[in-house]
Amino acid sequence: MNISAIIASLALAVFCFAANASTPDNVAVYATEKYQGSISIGDKTAYTKTFEVSIAKLSANTVVLSKLCLKAYSPDKKEFELDTVDEVLITGSLKEGKPVKGIAVFTSENDAVFKAALVKISDDCK
Repeated sequence: MNISAIIASLALAVFCFAANASTPDNVAVYATEKYQGSISIGDKTAYTKTFEVSIAKLSANTVVLSKLCLKAYSPDKKEFELDTVDEVLITGSLKEGKPVKGIAVFTSENDAVFKAALVKISDDCK
């Protein structure tokens, strides 16, 4: 991966953590777009965007992944629903120096999900 992309991702993550009170500030989320796709069943359709996600603990505070959720956002701040996720990203606790890595798939009824560029972790999992 390009070093400048990593630096830009870290800078964005720090900025976004400061902007949202429900975002844990002791967790870093690194996300790389993997695939765009679609699902059709009869007359129903859905569009998907898949990210490879790594979650790392930044401080000594306990991080219980089952109390958190992943959300994807487009540059215009539209939020997209998590559809499918690797179990390792939503269970157990993060250990310092031991990031977890897996796939997260977000869906939408229209192709707006293709614009999703940022994956955040939140404790607001309604």
